[in-house]
Parts: sequence; C-alpha cells; structure tokens
Amino acid sequence: MGFLRKLFGGRPSAPQDNGIYLYFRSKRAADAVTKIRIEPKYDLNADGNGYVWHKTIVDSRYFSKINAIVHFDGNHNLTVSDIDGGELISAESYEAALAERNKPDEPEEEKEEEAADDNS
Repeated sequence: MGFLRKLFGGRPSAPQDNGIYLYFRSKRAADAVTKIRIEPKYDLNADGNGYVWHKTIVDSRYFSKINAIVHFDGNHNLTVSDIDGGELISAESYEAALAERNKPDEPEEEKEEEAADDNS
C-alpha cells in the first residue's frame, strides 16, 4: 500500500487560501461588523502601481451600506483606503465585537438587584 501512495501522491493536499481578509465596522453601531474575503485573482483591478478594489458592503447587523475603495501594492498589501459609512478595523476588533454581540444578555433579576444595591 505504501508503494501505491507514493506512486499516486498519497492524500491530496488542502487548497491554499490566497484570499485577502478585510474587516469593517459600520458607523451605525459598534457591533455592526462584517468580514470580507477578497480573491486577488478575480476581485482586484490593476491600477498603475498596484491594484484597486471597489465594493459596496452591507453590514451584517443593520444592513447599512459601507462604500469602500481600497488600494493595494503589487504584493497585495493594503496601501490606501477610502471608506464611506464605516471604517476598516483589525481582525482582533472584529472578533471582540462579535464576542460582545453574541454575549448572553444579563437576566432582568440581576439588573434589578444591581440597581437596588446602587441606590442603597
């Protein structure tokens, strides 16, 4: 069996993800965050010294529009961005906003007890 694996290459390797990931926050609310994957081969347009990407993004929470024009150098590194209706954020900020949004609400009883303690 080992001979056949060597002959036919064994298990196929997992495809490599060459996508560029950008994270956006809508101006509407701090928890209105969206993750976007850009496929450089298909989504970027050549622009003199590098590439440009134009996109209207709809946030994942309130469905408000974020218009983005993002420029990349020849190595697909972000150089300049013009964002209207939101902002670019880091992956860490995106994860923190999702964690905050998905955090279970505090039960009403605990909120009332805290308010009573504050008034004492």
